[in-house]
Amino acid sequence: MDYTSDDSFLVHWHGFIDHESGIKLYRIGLSHRCLGKDELYNFTQVGDIYVFKEVYFPQQSFRVLADFTGKRFVTVIALNNAMEPSKAVCSDGITRDLSPPEVRNFTLQHAAWSESIACNGSNVFLLETNFKKVMLQHIDSCRQLCTNNSESTAMIELLPYDTSWTNDTTANNLLCQRSNMYESDKIIYLPNDHLYLQWDVLETGSQVDDFYVGIGIDKTEFASPIIEYVSTRRKTYFKRRHDAMGSNELFYIFLKAVNKAGLENIYNVGPVLIDETAPLYTRQPDVIVRDNNVIIAWNEETFYDDEQTEPIDRITFQIGNI
Repeated sequence: MDYTSDDSFLVHWHGFIDHESGIKLYRIGLSHRCLGKDELYNFTQVGDIYVFKEVYFPQQSFRVLADFTGKRFVTVIALNNAMEPSKAVCSDGITRDLSPPEVRNFTLQHAAWSESIACNGSNVFLLETNFKKVMLQHIDSCRQLCTNNSESTAMIELLPYDTSWTNDTTANNLLCQRSNMYESDKIIYLPNDHLYLQWDVLETGSQVDDFYVGIGIDKTEFASPIIEYVSTRRKTYFKRRHDAMGSNELFYIFLKAVNKAGLENIYNVGPVLIDETAPLYTRQPDVIVRDNNVIIAWNEETFYDDEQTEPIDRITFQIGNI
């Protein structure tokens, strides 16, 4: 099986022999199926031959115009000087594919970011802190968000769905009223320098030839990242101990999917920041007992994180005995 995205392809053949009268010419037919000897011999009676060509011996190749998409077969017969046909020889097929492979359900183990809302056309998505997505209901508060923010983002297509989400109208309404909109420079946080990526691929006309993963310090480096692309050997996962960037450096992960027609898609995931330190505090929270109630008080500056750019988004507490 051959694959191409070009506008033409070259057909080669050899091995036809006639010791008595010699070979005079070859007939080549292109169809959605393998043709029989009689069909190429009486080609005017066959309606599904897309390309027909006669070439004279000793020529043994012919360039075919690829004005189709999908799979086609090339069949060749030889005719001797007595115009007797040989048996038909058929290729195993050539597929012309104009669509690069697409990646879906991308996961980056232990990745986290701040929750946000993103639009994809008229659809509204919640991008959760756990690097998954949820399609929200088409209620007024959500639709209004996308009136002026309908630009599609590749990140929405890339992330997996959160199948555990319960789509509640009240919760949807609160999220669309209070959440921030997704921005392309939103930082993805990792707790350590061990990268573990997984993904699925949508098969198109051509089979996937390979996947490659590279790492750059700028999202424009996708053509030649600072850490060069490494083949996954067609595996839909990638593991690497990240050994080139420090915990205070932003970087980008590039995933390149290439099919056997030579078409490719490059996905940019980032910016990513390795956050290896826990949050700190400037002072202990105030604890007050008032009217049989325990009141714990702090302000926005009580807790902070040197590496995280967003505010601390969750604080938990516990009351117990010493």
